[in-house]
Amino acid sequence: MRDWDAELHDILSESFFDDVKPVKRQSTSSDRLVNSFIEVLNFVKAEGREPSENAETLEELKLFRTLRSIRADATKRRICQGVDTIGLLSEANLPQVIEESSIIESVPVESIAPAEETDLHDELEDILNDPMFDDVTAEGSGLFDIPEYMQKKMQERAESESIAKRTECKDFADFEEGFQVIHKKLDDGRCRLVRFKEAHLVEGRYFVVGNMLIYLAHLNKHAQRRDSRGRADDRTRCIFENGTENNVYQQTLVKSLYTEGYTVVDYSDVEPDYLVKHFTPGENDVISGWIYILRSLSTDPEIAGIKDLYKIGFTRQTVEQRTADAENESTYLFAKVQILKTYQVANIKASTFENLIHKLFDAVQLQVNAGIAKPKEWYIVPFPIIDQAIHYIIEGKQVAYDYNIQEIILL
Repeated sequence: MRDWDAELHDILSESFFDDVKPVKRQSTSSDRLVNSFIEVLNFVKAEGREPSENAETLEELKLFRTLRSIRADATKRRICQGVDTIGLLSEANLPQVIEESSIIESVPVESIAPAEETDLHDELEDILNDPMFDDVTAEGSGLFDIPEYMQKKMQERAESESIAKRTECKDFADFEEGFQVIHKKLDDGRCRLVRFKEAHLVEGRYFVVGNMLIYLAHLNKHAQRRDSRGRADDRTRCIFENGTENNVYQQTLVKSLYTEGYTVVDYSDVEPDYLVKHFTPGENDVISGWIYILRSLSTDPEIAGIKDLYKIGFTRQTVEQRTADAENESTYLFAKVQILKTYQVANIKASTFENLIHKLFDAVQLQVNAGIAKPKEWYIVPFPIIDQAIHYIIEGKQVAYDYNIQEIILL
């Protein structure tokens, strides 16, 4: 018969297990209390006296408080009496306020019941009566008080989340047409998205946060409420294009817009001939084709999990024709796509446009393999930035993209 104990001993004797150590027992509040009392005992044995309330050293004062705390509490006395070899916790040494009936006979430390067998209330009492809390007073921070820096972080998080807390807009019919007009202007180029600045915050203006169009229906110009920096911070009224609204504070709205927002700027009056000049082919113009922006509908987690991933392309066909067989083409990552926006352009060579886009967004180009191919027209960049860049390219402006601040720079 095989000697399993001997075999197991041989296995564990291998050098491979030299660093394997037994798991250390977690110390409990009772362990810490006994250790604190032993420090008091050692002091008394060394000095021949008990620690004094008028001690000159912080260490002795701490020992005095520890002894006083243990003597005043029956539970603590019960825990420590097993190691009290010099009678510090004897009846004669206890404070007079303690009744004789409350004194418990000494018991060995080994006989103390395990923590799991004690009442939950007693365990909590042990923790809160631990000597480490003796210096906590009403004048200082409470045990369960949240530090100021944590309160500030919690407040900032609550503010950032409040932009998403919306209710139904009962009079949305009064605003719906305005959203439709803005969408049309964004599509044909009369409106564009620019990075938000606080100076843009004007009542009656449109913004985009998280791909959602927002209308600022109310902003109190004579706000009485101010934030810690003295800035106006009254409630606003924000209408969302999905028929909801909220009354987020002004500075909370500003923070959200600075984080992921854009301002809708209307150029209709500034450039009255913009559409005719760039989007309506004349007699001498040559139709180049269509610029398009697509979003992948891939179910592959490595693709679906990438935020702000878009394909920017150019085709002489209609975009619908070009993408009809997307799930079978590597350039579309072998998946169906969603057409987000198209631009019909004239007098632009496909190769010229593609070179400009590749150069502009080279730093944020997706590096991915689709089969044996390596698609080059996918970029990780916010949609409004792409839209703004394409308009600038169509206008012939020299631009660059700073991916650190996610902003188009005019050169």
